[in-house]
Amino acid sequence: MLKRTIFYSLIVFLMLILLTFGLILHSGYVVPVLMYHSVDQNWRESKLSVSPESFRRQMEFLIKNKYNIVSLQKLKQLQESGKSIPHKTVTITFDDGYENNYINAFGVLKEHNIPAAIFVVLNKIGRSGYLTWPQIEEMAKNNIEIGSHTLSECYLPAVDDKVQLKREIHDSRRILKERISQAGDFIAYCSGGFNANIRQIVIDAGYDGACATNPGKDYPDDDIYAIKRLRISRTSDNLFVFWIETSGFYTWIKEHRDDD
Repeated sequence: MLKRTIFYSLIVFLMLILLTFGLILHSGYVVPVLMYHSVDQNWRESKLSVSPESFRRQMEFLIKNKYNIVSLQKLKQLQESGKSIPHKTVTITFDDGYENNYINAFGVLKEHNIPAAIFVVLNKIGRSGYLTWPQIEEMAKNNIEIGSHTLSECYLPAVDDKVQLKREIHDSRRILKERISQAGDFIAYCSGGFNANIRQIVIDAGYDGACATNPGKDYPDDDIYAIKRLRISRTSDNLFVFWIETSGFYTWIKEHRDDD
């Protein structure tokens, strides 16, 4: 009788542990929004670069493992629906608007019908190494959301001039809209920098949302104007690492790991 009681007590104890662990994982799930920069052969020298070969493997990994790859606009709709977002949902973004995004990434995205967002620096469009307007317009017609990365790629919290601050945010959206009507719905804060005032200016400018980088666990996971993202770099060449990053729990793990 005693052995049976101990046995059932252990079963109940294990079930409680599993239930607690499951609740922690459920509450810690954050849709992984991947942040790329360059897709080129400089990945050995730059943490902001992944090789074209690695990028293709990563996209094929998502397709093979049946991830639900959604646009930023779709992510916004899912968050606002009030329903639980299915696990294995992921969103893909690129910062800076490098021409190599068109040369080395766009073809892969188009081949697999993968939506993505590219945030361009308006004053750098057409410069050497950056996207041209014809390239941007072509991508916008093929499942790529074109967003703002401000006019000059400035760190917004450091801009003291209120007029200039509004210009960086408002004018970059206006110019995009004038060239491509379906562009300019989202903005990415340069280097992830923003504050409450900047967030409000973004809202007032008419953006549907804004991408940050790592605003921290004190920021809500579902704030569409402070979207948490995961930087993809050469460490993600290892598909096991990439799997962890796209699990939906990496943001939670990183925020708690980084606690002081």
